Amino acid sequence: MCYCPEAVVETENEPFVFPRTEGGGFSYSVERCPSFPEKPRASRFCRITESGTAVWDPPVFLICDVSLRNLSQIIVATAEAALAVATQLQVLTSQPDNLSSDDVTLTSMLLQQIINASQTEEIGDSILTTIDNLMNVDSTVLEQSQQDRGGPTRVVRSLETFSDTVALTGAKYTSLRPGVALQATDISVEELDKGQGFAFYPSGNRSDGLAEGSVSGFTVDDVREPLQTADISITLPANISTMVQINNTADVRVSYTLYNDSSLFVQPSQGAVGTRIVGSRIAGLPMKNLTQPVIVTFTPLQDFSPDDVRNVRCVFWDFEAESGQGAWSNEGCVGQTENNGRYTCSFNHLTNFAVFFDLADGFGDHERVLEIITTIGCVVSITGLVLTLLSFIVTTKYNRRIVGAHAKNQRLVLINLCVALLAILVTFLAGINQTASPIGCTVAAAFLHFFLLAALIWMAMEAVNIYLATVMVFDHYVTRNFIYKAAAVAWGFPFLLALSTAGPSNLYEYRSNKYCWLARIPLQYAFLLPAGLILLFNVVVFSIVMYKLLKREKKQKKLTGAKKNEADHQWVLRQLRRAFSVMVLFGLTWLFGFFFVIDDNTARTVFAYLFCIFNTLQGLFIFLFHCVMREDVQKWRKEFLCKGKKKNHYVVNRSTFSSSATRTPQGISLKPSPSVSKA
Repeated sequence: MCYCPEAVVETENEPFVFPRTEGGGFSYSVERCPSFPEKPRASRFCRITESGTAVWDPPVFLICDVSLRNLSQIIVATAEAALAVATQLQVLTSQPDNLSSDDVTLTSMLLQQIINASQTEEIGDSILTTIDNLMNVDSTVLEQSQQDRGGPTRVVRSLETFSDTVALTGAKYTSLRPGVALQATDISVEELDKGQGFAFYPSGNRSDGLAEGSVSGFTVDDVREPLQTADISITLPANISTMVQINNTADVRVSYTLYNDSSLFVQPSQGAVGTRIVGSRIAGLPMKNLTQPVIVTFTPLQDFSPDDVRNVRCVFWDFEAESGQGAWSNEGCVGQTENNGRYTCSFNHLTNFAVFFDLADGFGDHERVLEIITTIGCVVSITGLVLTLLSFIVTTKYNRRIVGAHAKNQRLVLINLCVALLAILVTFLAGINQTASPIGCTVAAAFLHFFLLAALIWMAMEAVNIYLATVMVFDHYVTRNFIYKAAAVAWGFPFLLALSTAGPSNLYEYRSNKYCWLARIPLQYAFLLPAGLILLFNVVVFSIVMYKLLKREKKQKKLTGAKKNEADHQWVLRQLRRAFSVMVLFGLTWLFGFFFVIDDNTARTVFAYLFCIFNTLQGLFIFLFHCVMREDVQKWRKEFLCKGKKKNHYVVNRSTFSSSATRTPQGISLKPSPSVSKA
């Protein structure tokens, strides 16, 4: 990355200081307008040359006391006036939250006037900055402007006009902003017939903005970077000159535009477009009814499996539809395919292209209910887990005499499991929706990945310990360093897997854009696969343990000579309680999550409720079955209550003694009553 150094421009009245600026961006003077402290008095562009160095453009001095409405009254007739108005316009639109629908409409009209007056690259830099600002305006404001005067559509058309007419100072003009990018070039007909194209390559974790990535124009036979790694690409057919009958030998203007979202393509009835929007033009030529297709390849903006897609619609923006308001249409789409999550559309014309995805329904009206259940369950479980961990502290003296290896291991395994579950719940509540912070969101996803795997492995260690206690019975099957080996595996393996997954994340998409959680590929191979194997192991151990327990209890019942139907109801309840208690420790309720792939929406919703309820309340179940009902906790509770009763009894007798000592001193006793002594 190259930068323009800090610079001072001397003028007749005063110097203007421009801070160090990244190449391809504007710098605004430190000096501000007296009446508008947020408005700079001068602007300067840091341009990247063809050799890759950054150089300053001449500064443009701004008028302080001017508004959009004042600016719209200026007659833009010269190149100098066009540059001044364009620079003023980018500053006045730099706070998109404050713009009204009328402001958007005025801006769109000014853009047309500016482009009609001048088509220099300096003008283009300001125009793209202004358009980028407009793309951040509230959607309802853009909709109103579109409905009133067609403001957003006029903005798109203005950019296309500029791309056709921009005066190039080099081989091509390329400009990127976070929301919009443009590339224009003049090439010979021979080069055009080789098949031209354009691609956008994201940087790192598919940054939300275009400015962090790179665009590249290419010839089909000379592609420098593989198109498989491009986020979006468009390829014109070879020998296109014969299809549109280009008979002259002069160079032709080919341009490409790229929008990060569909905010300027307003059609409320259609909802949000599922991809970025890419367009291409050949100036002055009607590119319709081509005999060979234009190939456009898209990567969806959202993370989803191709199996979740019910329908794919390849569309283009038809400016003439809806009485000139514009609308998306699939006319001219001659084919579409999907390969490894990337969607390829074929069209017989050139314009702006995108894709709509009709996804399998989520949970509809149940979404909000499930969110509430999840939040409440997490809070309840956090409370239960904290109390469970505290119970191990207050009952320390009751466990000093524990000599059995199984009992010691079970205590330590349960403590580690509670710590892992507590970390999951806290990280989930605090970080799952922090997508606004790329670094923070990635850290949250990595922490969730680590602690979830750790919790599942601690559940497996609990399964191993219970298996040894119920099936193998004798302590000599348990080594003294069992807990150390368990800790090394349960904390070490998830750490290595999470680190190896997050470390090379610049090579693939690591996390989802919707939530702070793993993207599809790392989710499948780095979480679901090991989680599925662990849960399968736990299911097998659970079956063996429950079979052994039932068999042993039936044998004891037979030896005691109990009648066949004696206390059957209590026996069944006891077995169910025991089975559920073991299921909670083994994490078998996590299996409900694997049933989300069912096509039947009713069944998916049922399993979603089961998953949310049982998994978010796992901490509560652990508290009930493995804290409240634990023998050492019951001993501590009895002793605590007894101390309270003794203290209260002593205070009452003392009060009675103080108030009646002069009357019946012989009838007052400080000894505890028999009932308290028995307690």
